[in-house]
Amino acid sequence: MREIAFGVAFSLVVALAAFLAAAWPVPGRPVMSYFPNATAADVVAAIDLAGGRLLQIGDTPSLVVSISDRADYTEKLYRSGAWLVTDASLARLCMNRLRDAST
Repeated sequence: MREIAFGVAFSLVVALAAFLAAAWPVPGRPVMSYFPNATAADVVAAIDLAGGRLLQIGDTPSLVVSISDRADYTEKLYRSGAWLVTDASLARLCMNRLRDAST
């Protein structure tokens, strides 16, 4: 029984590690950020403060796609209030509706 429990736990750890590796933001590529309970103005200000440019916004202003060439952009987004920052190509698979920030 312990072998089965170990196998299940190990499999979950490997799956989580693979997901985190795939979702890890790459400098210079678009990132998806989650800002809970934020208005559109708050999100735009946070992205500007972090040194990025807004590309797309989700159904709610809490989910946004942005980009920056800064190597520390992900870290600055977290400091600006983001709860989660992932690679946008993976995150877009989970979102059904995005609209351009220019509209």
